[in-house]
Amino acid sequence: MLKNILMSLFLCAPIYAVNFDIFLQKAIKNSPYLKSSSLDIDEAKEEASLLLRYENPTLELEYADFKPESGSRDNGYRINYTQPVRLWGIADDKKTLSEATTKRAHIGYAKKKALFIRGLSLLYTQYSQQKMLLSLGDEELSIAKKIYDISKARYDSGTISRGVMLKAQIAYEMIEVANETLQLASIKSYYDLLKFAGMNEELNLDVDYTFTSAQNYEELKNLDINILISEQDIALSEAKVNSNKLEWMNLFTEYESEPEQDIIRVGLSFPLVIFNQKSQERRIANLQASRSELLVKNEKTRVEIENTKLQKEYFSLKKLSVQNENILKKELELLKMFEEGYKISNINLLELEDIKNRVISTKESLIKIKTALNQNAINRNYLQGNYNE
Repeated sequence: MLKNILMSLFLCAPIYAVNFDIFLQKAIKNSPYLKSSSLDIDEAKEEASLLLRYENPTLELEYADFKPESGSRDNGYRINYTQPVRLWGIADDKKTLSEATTKRAHIGYAKKKALFIRGLSLLYTQYSQQKMLLSLGDEELSIAKKIYDISKARYDSGTISRGVMLKAQIAYEMIEVANETLQLASIKSYYDLLKFAGMNEELNLDVDYTFTSAQNYEELKNLDINILISEQDIALSEAKVNSNKLEWMNLFTEYESEPEQDIIRVGLSFPLVIFNQKSQERRIANLQASRSELLVKNEKTRVEIENTKLQKEYFSLKKLSVQNENILKKELELLKMFEEGYKISNINLLELEDIKNRVISTKESLIKIKTALNQNAINRNYLQGNYNE
């Protein structure tokens, strides 16, 4: 009953199987997470523009009422306009900082997108493995049913005891129960995949997909390294900006009208850099730059080790796959011989069950090896920057 309910969920999906590449592009296009992350770039551009923004001018209006000791009262007024002016060279330093900030946002988004692709791909391999294990479970059930049918026929003919026949029946029914568990695991991995993709549309996904990766590793394409380099660039730019002790001076013009004269003033005012020389800001920025430089070196070492590990893991998995394929060929041949022998009473049930279990175990190992190879390729693709924009 449960199996029929669960299977009906998949029957509601489209009949045709959707290739993973199509599913991935659909997920990238519609992902609320990626759309939200892309706003970081727009925010960084605004922050960069903020760094280059000029200060607003100030306008002062003043009215004066003159009361001389003798003579009639009179009045006057004063108008002052002040514009903060950024000193020469500082604008270039600010522009460099704003460009570094924007670049950091672009790399940050590229990393989030690459992590999304890697995460979705890994979840797909888990779902694919569950579907293949479920298919293998059906195959095991078919073999167990054949063994049970032979046992029942032999019991009816009186060549085996009822106990032996019941063992075959119990084995068959236990595999049925195990397949229900595999079905539940398949359903769970399917919806975990859709949830990560941010999709509520059910699709019939093709699970026969092989991930590939280039063998060449290029350090400069790795986003984990690039994001640390961009943070170092920001810290160095901030240190350069903070090396300017004085950033603004005020250019002002003033017109003053008094009863006996009119006065026009033009001048500059600027703070005296005595107490606040931005020394702390410079030291903090330099410390951040030094820390980022050390983190870049550490990340390069980590990535190189990880790449070497993944390459060696790949060759070991390929070797295991070939070995298991060779073993499986012999086991399948042996299973066929044992099935024929069991029909004519030359083989007992335990021997047949044993070889059947070996065949299923080897096929299960091959499924897990295929999953591991796919996951290896996915992780190498991320490491090598193959998921970058």
